[in-house]
Amino acid sequence: MNLVSASFACRYTFAALAGLWLAGCAKVLPVGPAQGPAAGATVAVIDEAAFAKVLRQHGGKVVLVEYWATWCLPCRELFPHTVELHERLADKGLVVISVSLDDPQQESSVRQFLAAAGATFENFISAYGTGSKSMDAFQIEGGVPYFQIYDRSGKLHKTFAAGDGGIDPDAIDRAIAELL
Repeated sequence: MNLVSASFACRYTFAALAGLWLAGCAKVLPVGPAQGPAAGATVAVIDEAAFAKVLRQHGGKVVLVEYWATWCLPCRELFPHTVELHERLADKGLVVISVSLDDPQQESSVRQFLAAAGATFENFISAYGTGSKSMDAFQIEGGVPYFQIYDRSGKLHKTFAAGDGGIDPDAIDRAIAELL
């Protein structure tokens, strides 16, 4: 399965799983300590209001947000690129944030994935999980993976959606380079 067809499948898997979603909490809740190999990964449950506050805290920086899920193959394939961008460009003013659309009850799986990927930046799980409310709350168009790039003033500069026929990591790099 290529990245384009996997992205298509991921979008429809998301829609199917959205029907199974149960209501989550609407506050930022710290998640308990991880055990074993995932102990280094930090993650918190977040809603849209708390997320807006997180974005404001990074004023003056370029911010890349990746929305993803452990059950999404294209997300898992693109995530190492996000980690690499953080490692390469953090000292030049890039802030990287990930938001998992897994259900908050799956935090152990999310932590394990983040630890294995070496994701040392800010990581969150949507309070709304796999439900369509996550798509609305975080203004995600299409499916995941989905990327938002904010300029130094906090304005949304560019988005990259799975529904666009796949996501080109080089295009993400160029959009970030324009702002740095």
